[in-house]
Amino acid sequence: MGAETENEELLKQFNRRDAQAFGQVFRLLYREVYLYSARLFLPLNLSPEDAIQDIFLDIWQRRSLQFPTLARVKAFCFIALKNAYKNQLKHLGHRQRFELECQAEREFSSDTERAEQITQLYESLRLIPAHLAAVVRLYLEGFKPEEIAAKLSIALQTVHNRRREAVLLLRKHFGAGD
Repeated sequence: MGAETENEELLKQFNRRDAQAFGQVFRLLYREVYLYSARLFLPLNLSPEDAIQDIFLDIWQRRSLQFPTLARVKAFCFIALKNAYKNQLKHLGHRQRFELECQAEREFSSDTERAEQITQLYESLRLIPAHLAAVVRLYLEGFKPEEIAAKLSIALQTVHNRRREAVLLLRKHFGAGD
């Protein structure tokens, strides 16, 4: 519950456009948003970083734009990136544009499904003990087992054990077999 309260407070500050909270949300979402942006913009020889910065600048400037959850911020970024990509496609030939639009639509659907699954997984972490949830949360944020061990000041084997135990508890809760 502590992490949930932290996220709620972070989101409130983000919605007020507090610079520190804004930076924290930017860093929190950057990996996932960058990977999506890179898949879209690198084939066009455009900078994914520029597209991401433009979107966050737009959010910063549009104070009326408020988000109920961090997942909605991420979804907004994905949609804004997709729209920016489509705008870039307008400058390409018809055939190339059609092929890239089809590819982007497939990837967008896949990425939004994945983002929803990750959001659901984050929410399900409330069902397991906090020490197990902390390990899984860091895995979801892209940390390697060695980094998780250092960050939580626990042994590497403990990281592996806690992750395994968390997965077993979540499977048991959701009725999935081993």
